[in-house]
Amino acid sequence: MPLNNQHMSDYYFSNYRGQRFQFSRKQAGELIGNIDEAEDQLRDYYEQADENFQIVEGIISPVKLHSFPISDHSQTTDKVSTRELGANIYCYQVHPGGHIERGHSFSAISATVYYAWRHRLAQCGIVTYETITWTETAKLLSAIYHNEQKPPEEHSTLKRIIKPRLHIEDQDPFTKALLFLSSAYKLDIGEVRAKAIADKFVNLFDLATSGVSTITEIEGIGKKTAEKILIALRGEV
Repeated sequence: MPLNNQHMSDYYFSNYRGQRFQFSRKQAGELIGNIDEAEDQLRDYYEQADENFQIVEGIISPVKLHSFPISDHSQTTDKVSTRELGANIYCYQVHPGGHIERGHSFSAISATVYYAWRHRLAQCGIVTYETITWTETAKLLSAIYHNEQKPPEEHSTLKRIIKPRLHIEDQDPFTKALLFLSSAYKLDIGEVRAKAIADKFVNLFDLATSGVSTITEIEGIGKKTAEKILIALRGEV
């Protein structure tokens, strides 16, 4: 499909749970030569998927690799838009056979700006993968696609190292009050019975103005406990 014409990125698929993944692919020189355009495209595609990624293909280096001819694409200040001039950054395209024919030099952005830009993209949820050649890009996409088709229980990465994050729900204020009351007046009401009371009554006032027979309708609450509750709340049964 012509995905870009539909404001979608270059590669698009869904995973086991139906989450949508999309990947933007850029040659190293293409990206560094116009990083503003690349960012505009990412912004345009962003809402079309649940997870967004960027693939940068080739070599990006803050230092010049020797033995390779360089095409200089340095810009003068009047051509620079939103990026400051900095030290040269070098980009190299690598053929699947492993050889490099030529590199490209850019001065519109520095390596520091590029690294910071990638970091901020990651903070926005756009992870950048770097590949050397288009064959590695294909392998990367294939590996991620097949990995995402597995059900969650088949993923074991870092399970022995990183413990699952536990979500601890804050207790209902009424339930907390009942537990404090039980502790202060030795009512022997645990969390289960406190939640059962909170499900039946609106608040402490509602409980205090009820009767023993109403309280004993709650499973696990006997007459003696009901009487203790009322004495604690209002001083009498």
